[in-house]
Amino acid sequence: ELLASCSTQSIWFRFSYLFKHTTHEMASRYCFIDYDREMGIVAEVEEDGQRRLIGVGRLVADANHEAAEYAVIVADRWHGRGLGGLLTDYCLEVAKRWGIKKVVAETSKENARMLATFRNRGFEFNERADQEVVLVSKSLA
Repeated sequence: ELLASCSTQSIWFRFSYLFKHTTHEMASRYCFIDYDREMGIVAEVEEDGQRRLIGVGRLVADANHEAAEYAVIVADRWHGRGLGGLLTDYCLEVAKRWGIKKVVAETSKENARMLATFRNRGFEFNERADQEVVLVSKSLA
């Protein structure tokens, strides 16, 4: 349901590829988490008496818990309300509690909202002219 509420651009920004529908395998990969190394933080709202998923922030730590990769997706109609930043802040706090020393992420050069989110939180940018993505990192140590 979350992905159905996202534009192809939002899906591209998050996954760097497009797909027309989710498979059971894809859903399983994102729903069943290895809690020793992964964390998914969800944002929900209640609409018409039902809880709806409107955003997910995800951390995946390396085997030594030195670094973690971060990614986030927010349903389109919730863009521009600070939800991506809130999920990012919460995931950074989780990473600190885990003892992670560095959080890394990548996003499209066109994803102005996420670039601003990372910039406002002190991430370092590694942008190469020949790449369509920007690699960002933040030291937590």
